[in-house]
Amino acid sequence: MKQNTLMPEYMKNFKCIGGECEDTCCAGWTVSIDKKTYKNYQKVKDPALRDKLSSGLKRNKNNASRSDRYYASFILNENNCCSMLTEDKWCTIQMELGEKALSNTCNTYPRNLNKYDQNYELSGKVSCPEIARLVLLQPQGIEFEEAECELESNWPVVKTGGIQVQNNYTQYFWPIRMLAIEIIQRRTMLLGDRMVLLGLFIDALQNDIERNYGLSISDIIDSFRSKLHSPEYTDSIAELRVNLDLKLQALFELIKSRLDYGISMDRYQVTYKEMMEGLNQDSEVFNLDKFRLNYEENFKVYYSSYMDEKEYILENYLVNNLFGSLFPNLSEKEISLFDEYALLSVIYGMLKIHLVGVSGKHKGLSDEIVIRTIQAYAKTIEHNNSYINSILVELKRNNYDTLAHISLLVKD
Repeated sequence: MKQNTLMPEYMKNFKCIGGECEDTCCAGWTVSIDKKTYKNYQKVKDPALRDKLSSGLKRNKNNASRSDRYYASFILNENNCCSMLTEDKWCTIQMELGEKALSNTCNTYPRNLNKYDQNYELSGKVSCPEIARLVLLQPQGIEFEEAECELESNWPVVKTGGIQVQNNYTQYFWPIRMLAIEIIQRRTMLLGDRMVLLGLFIDALQNDIERNYGLSISDIIDSFRSKLHSPEYTDSIAELRVNLDLKLQALFELIKSRLDYGISMDRYQVTYKEMMEGLNQDSEVFNLDKFRLNYEENFKVYYSSYMDEKEYILENYLVNNLFGSLFPNLSEKEISLFDEYALLSVIYGMLKIHLVGVSGKHKGLSDEIVIRTIQAYAKTIEHNNSYINSILVELKRNNYDTLAHISLLVKD
């Protein structure tokens, strides 16, 4: 079906490169099968393929609340890959039955489809190497366009907003979102300072929402747009100093907690190991003093020499995240607006730790190393809801869920 769709311009250039891809989207996470596709697989005429499908699938009987979309899943093999994946990294189902036989999950990824009011939005997930290159390696930044786009009928809508929610704030979705992206793309400021400014903006909005005023939101938006264009105000943010001990302590604890959720993806295992080696850390015994010493050296000698010229890579990562997550959430049914910002900040802060560590391991950074690091990190973050939820729990448990603490995580 053709629909008017808002999307980043890079989506026009995306095409799956299949077996030529350095990673596979069929490994390291659950491959969900919707009910209709599951039933169709049971009717496959070829006996050998039908038997392979039957032995490779399992019903998700404990997923009753989402039974149609997550009706079944493929059993992963000894290499932690989908049992339908060939040695050449091609899908047996697509080879034998064609692309239309794929499940909704397989047919959609790495596309991310959202809907706000009656408007569709299409973006890509950086956990796909090809999408990562298209998103991140754009010196001019991410630009958007609205165009007629062919949306497959079986592509699931991941998030919805707008008319489904009745409160005093949804009318401000677009002004808040546009200013948030404008702040992140304001290159007269360092990216860490932009994240601090975004936090100040979101904190002011959250305070107004909690007081249930609503009518002040328009004034807050106007005020922060003026501040964004005020050299005096932005310079005052640049002059703020960060307590590096507190910053690294917070990120140190979050990185340690990541181990509790296991590392099932080979590419992230490599990335995690390189980060730890670059920071001179033992996975069994963390040493905060060595962590700080190596972080500071890597940041100054290896990380900054690359990122000073290519900070747009991390800018693009953040903008793509804001757009793909349908930020801001004004529904009051899920996490708060400030929690959304806090989560983005932690993900950004931890990503920088990975890059700083990897830069020490390789004695520098290159586009190839950066893309691999971000893609592997995104893949282990994007599809692990338990870990994502635990980040906010960990922040609140350690009393890091304030603007002052969150600013520590993002500012250099």
